[in-house]
Amino acid sequence: MKKSRKKKGKNPSLRKKPTVSPALNISIRKEPSIYVRNMQVLQKHYPELAEEIKKVEQLNYQIVPSSPGKPVTLLAKKDNLHYYDPADPLRDVQEQLAALKLKNTRLAVFLGFGLGYETLYFAQRMVEEQNTSYLLIIEKDPQIFKAALQATNLEPLLGNPRARFMVGLPEEKLYVEIRNYLAENSRFMFLKAMKPVYHLSALKLHKDYYLDALRQLRESGAHQVLHFGNDPHDSLIGVENMLENLNEIIFNPGINLLFNKFKGKPAIVVSTGPSLNKNKHLLKGLEDKALIISVDASLKILLEMGVRPHLVTSLERVPAVVKLIEGLKKGEVKDVYFAACPVVRNAVYKSYPGPRIIVYRNFDHFKWLGVDRGILNIQLSSGNMAFKVAEALGCDPIVLIGQDLAFGEEGHTHAKGATLGEKQGKSSNKATFEVMGNDGQPIHTKKVWYSFLKAYELDVAGYAGTCINSTEGGAYINGTIVKPFKETIDSYIQKSFFPANIIKENIASFTIEKADKDFYRVFRLIEKTSSDMEEIIGSCKKALQLHDRYQKELWDCLSDGEKLKSFGIRLKDLYDEILAPKRRFAKDYYETFQLFFMHTLQSFNIKFEMEMIAIPEKHETRDAATVEILLRHREWYTVVGELAGVCLDALHKAKEKLEQKLPVRSAH
Repeated sequence: MKKSRKKKGKNPSLRKKPTVSPALNISIRKEPSIYVRNMQVLQKHYPELAEEIKKVEQLNYQIVPSSPGKPVTLLAKKDNLHYYDPADPLRDVQEQLAALKLKNTRLAVFLGFGLGYETLYFAQRMVEEQNTSYLLIIEKDPQIFKAALQATNLEPLLGNPRARFMVGLPEEKLYVEIRNYLAENSRFMFLKAMKPVYHLSALKLHKDYYLDALRQLRESGAHQVLHFGNDPHDSLIGVENMLENLNEIIFNPGINLLFNKFKGKPAIVVSTGPSLNKNKHLLKGLEDKALIISVDASLKILLEMGVRPHLVTSLERVPAVVKLIEGLKKGEVKDVYFAACPVVRNAVYKSYPGPRIIVYRNFDHFKWLGVDRGILNIQLSSGNMAFKVAEALGCDPIVLIGQDLAFGEEGHTHAKGATLGEKQGKSSNKATFEVMGNDGQPIHTKKVWYSFLKAYELDVAGYAGTCINSTEGGAYINGTIVKPFKETIDSYIQKSFFPANIIKENIASFTIEKADKDFYRVFRLIEKTSSDMEEIIGSCKKALQLHDRYQKELWDCLSDGEKLKSFGIRLKDLYDEILAPKRRFAKDYYETFQLFFMHTLQSFNIKFEMEMIAIPEKHETRDAATVEILLRHREWYTVVGELAGVCLDALHKAKEKLEQKLPVRSAH
């Protein structure tokens, strides 16, 4: 059952003053009016879920009285299980949560909801001490949730934007829903301070489901962090490549000129998995009937067959990409547009003799640049990129071939004729694991392919059209329709619409006059950004000097509890003073720090901030945690200063390169 995303509204805090009443807004007996009021709020914030709940029949659960004067409890009839202790349900909840020994629960993940008692108790009595920012409630059984709506006043939770309900989701849909939830408001930053909260009865009823939900939460969180990179130096390569590719960006058309120009037309995404051997021959003759998008590794295979794709996607920063492109003749790729993300090495562009179309990945440094070429939410691989290009162009259906994301027969990783070989990389048995194949049978994959697969699931879930997986082998991608390529062609790819002509007609609006204006604007932008980066570097140096001045005092407080107790206002003053430059960077240098520099910094910054959020768990008091956080910021200012220096050098080189073009461009 898919939940509806909540509407945005006011952001009331979960931190309410503890109520004197032990009832915590929990009804002592079932009241019909409670259900009506709850459903009104549910309909407003979760309309799809509300419609599903109306259809639910409560066959397996019964709301039953407990001791006189105590709230009702829930009976699981099949298991003859009282969800709460009938003698005193609220005392039971309090004891259950106390047994979890929670601390610093910034993201509370409720595994099971019951009648809502534990969630309400946590929200009204524990949020402040736990410093909780968000509640995620996962309930497997809609019957239990309907019982809660009938028994408990849930209006404070259902209408609160800091609480999110996921009810009745099949296990195969949990990943996408949780991944999207963690991406919103950067909630993944709280993963190291995420704690499962549960009543044992939930695990007795649906243990496997909740353990799998917890596994998928951790997995989706890891993938979300991976999306932002795992090494600042790798991100730095992307920024340096972008600056080196400025001429390519400025003087070539963007994918935005093709947005929705293929509405309702079929697209074929050609990847290089070993199953491509089975059906690549069927591509011949489809050039006028489908938009063919090849990943860079598939290009030479297709050209060897006499098939010219219309677009070729590429986004890897590694030198090996050059090998996928080099050696091609201009006539071979005359009408084959190299639709690369300009974080690829400049040598890749130099090696490609055909036309280009610029495709931005959703990185802030492309927003900083201010040269509109079209930004797409591209995930991890060139296959993911090809899918997003097809979606942006309005294609429907999108057909996948060669997208194995798994090992083929005899351990093959790629199709016959792949430039880098049919068996690439080394994987021990320990490094591989099984997933379900397109044929319903287990198939072996590895970590990197699995991350691509999960990225596809995310993309397919957000795609309004039909995605057909005609790979004829490989791993199953949730949300796709598995169908042999021949059948797909017969059903969807029959009418000619000449994609090459559509591309040419629409990119014709790109002119050298517009490019020249972009050129001079970028030149001035680099000058301003360089000046800002010099100031940021200077501020980091001053912050480190400030840190040196207070470091001994902070260490003394951390090691001496009595001294820490008397630190008081002094600690607040130091906190404000030491973190002032960091706060000023985002405020006073927004375009430079956030849009240009943060892409390089973000993999380090994300991990650093996640660690800062987790620090309070190590200490008995928040003041002690604050002292450690201040001490750890020496690392932050050091890394920021060093990376800023490297970025400044890259800006200087980019400016020198552009200056060489100034006289030529002035002639226009």
